[in-house]
Amino acid sequence: MPNLASPHAPSPLAFVLRRARGVIESEIRGGSMGATLPPGTRIRIACGVEAHRSIGSVVAFEGNDGLVGHRVVGHVTDHRGRVLILARGDGMLVCDPPLDPERVLGEIAAFQRGAEWLPLPPAPAASAGTRAGRSVALAMVRGATRIHPTLAAHLAEGLQAAAYVFLRHR
Repeated sequence: MPNLASPHAPSPLAFVLRRARGVIESEIRGGSMGATLPPGTRIRIACGVEAHRSIGSVVAFEGNDGLVGHRVVGHVTDHRGRVLILARGDGMLVCDPPLDPERVLGEIAAFQRGAEWLPLPPAPAASAGTRAGRSVALAMVRGATRIHPTLAAHLAEGLQAAAYVFLRHR
């Protein structure tokens, strides 16, 4: 999992796309968004859209391995006063490491089903156990971010690895 709170600057391509404020199309590769955006789904990203500040919106951002699309689940202020974004794939239990808003390209505005482009649905309902686990993990990452984003990134990555192992052996 990428260290999304990394202090390095966004790539030149991300910088240009975010400021161009155009719409680009891409394809989902991984399964972290679960049934909301399964692998192979075509998406449209509204670059530069400031909606990434809203909880519930799905944003496209730079991860170390390429473009990532996850839902905003919270915000947190770090020890330096920077407001960072907390995002999580709809199919995941643990949120990503804190995300610097400068790494966000824009909002995923639509997905393709057949020949039609549709707006993204809200996050799917989750069981009480899943909601509780997500809340605890989010609180832990939020608390760690207030101390230092790097600590929160390591915690989120460790929790993601533990959740993966636990869920595989259930």
